[in-house]
Amino acid sequence: MSNVFSGEKCSIDRFVSGFSNNAFLITCMRTGMSVIIDTPADPTELIEAAEITRVEAVLITHGHRDHVEGFGDVSRNFHVPAGIGADDRESLPTSANVVIEVSTGNTIVVGDITLRAMATPGHTPGSTCYLLESPDNSDITHVFTGDTLFPGGPGKSSSHEALNQIVESLKSHIFTLPDSTVVLPGHGEFTTIGDSKREFAVFESKPTDPSLYGDVTWA
Repeated sequence: MSNVFSGEKCSIDRFVSGFSNNAFLITCMRTGMSVIIDTPADPTELIEAAEITRVEAVLITHGHRDHVEGFGDVSRNFHVPAGIGADDRESLPTSANVVIEVSTGNTIVVGDITLRAMATPGHTPGSTCYLLESPDNSDITHVFTGDTLFPGGPGKSSSHEALNQIVESLKSHIFTLPDSTVVLPGHGEFTTIGDSKREFAVFESKPTDPSLYGDVTWA
């Protein structure tokens, strides 16, 4: 476990397990209520930390197996509502209590935590990012991007059309956020919206190969 952010109103902790996946626990400092973002395999450390809090929701960024493999373990410990993009719903067990609406613009409020959902299809049809609106009236916000955006490029695409869909999702929702927004992806280290936009500008300035897809980098 590593602490990503500690403020007067909330904290964010990261847990790495499964296929080097990031999972996150957001905790309201006033109420002890919390939200889990993603459930990779072997979530023992995540569960142990979450048990000290009052888990109120589990949000999934997308339905690829490495992000949901630990969902059963988490849901057995915390019988709480879950949210995932409608087009990725089949990746969760049919018994899952998926009742949180995560289409674009919907907000999830837990204590002093406010998360805004943004549908960002492309990596998967139901990929969803979650913006943690600034809890401390500061310039720093955080966005949980799953595999939609990493430092240096987008998530893996299965076709050129899917790559274009990711790019459009980023331009419509993610790159409109303040430059200081911290990007917390589903794997690896973090970046900021400002750095991502500067990297993307290099990509956008060049002609796009109509056969381009897969593991694409901005540079």
